[in-house]
Amino acid sequence: MKRVIADALGRVPVFAIVICEATVIYLSTAIAKVAFTQLDPLYAVWYRVGFMTLMMLLWRRPWRAAVRAGLPHRARDWAVVAGCGLAVATMNTMFYVAISHMDMGIAVAIEFMGPLAVAVITGRSWRERLGIGIAACGVVLLAGVSLTGAASARFAVGLAAILVGGSMWGVYIVLGRRVASRGHSLDNLCVGIAIGWAAQSLILAPGAVMHVIHPKDGATWAAAPGGMWKLLGLLFLISMFASFVPYLTDQIVMRRTSSAAFSVMQSINPAVATAIGLAFGEIPSAWECVGVALVIVAVVVTFSGDKNPAR
Repeated sequence: MKRVIADALGRVPVFAIVICEATVIYLSTAIAKVAFTQLDPLYAVWYRVGFMTLMMLLWRRPWRAAVRAGLPHRARDWAVVAGCGLAVATMNTMFYVAISHMDMGIAVAIEFMGPLAVAVITGRSWRERLGIGIAACGVVLLAGVSLTGAASARFAVGLAAILVGGSMWGVYIVLGRRVASRGHSLDNLCVGIAIGWAAQSLILAPGAVMHVIHPKDGATWAAAPGGMWKLLGLLFLISMFASFVPYLTDQIVMRRTSSAAFSVMQSINPAVATAIGLAFGEIPSAWECVGVALVIVAVVVTFSGDKNPAR
């Protein structure tokens, strides 16, 4: 079955796959925002990371002897693997907090500050410096326009969350490179994400389980008979299509294109997120559209000439 899917994707133009993948991710994310009416964002993201972790564990089966041999044997290597997983869990958590306080397209655009910052720190050409400057202008514009609005307090919370999430994206890139460089990257990443979810569970698991069994005040269909199973089913599908399936697709896409080209193609993400947000009633202002466009330009400028980019 995996071979059939891989062969089918091998015949589809890469850019078409990237557009479809972004559409699936942000459509799932928009649906997750709808689910926030039934379950608080922090608890919803616990299920998203949890279902992704379970699917990866079933896929990689790190308990097998052959896989265990490729896992770290030194404390320093375990710290890298664990840090990578913690970054993934924190990045997802902060993203859900952010999109509960701001439009999805704006959150996605600001989050790109993480990879761009890594490119600036590790790069040596004019592209990285110019790109981060353009992106900073875009983010300042987005923040300035939104912080002067009626919902400025809510946006401030979302802004803080997405800046933390973007920085965790940057940490994931740095540590993910180190995980990949030592071999058995998928197995190590699987274990790292499991560690990240375990740490997240220490804080969120009790409330997440309780609020599915006993839905919060204001919940509608989740509080109806059978609503718990409907909510869990929805959260599972969100996790599959927003996290697990895109991750597998990336593995195929990145074998067909250079890292630089793949990074540039990611610049469509803020535009796709903004377009899908429109369908769900998130209407950006003209200046917010300019801010998102500046971030897209910054990503293209930063990575278009890079042979080994940060993404």
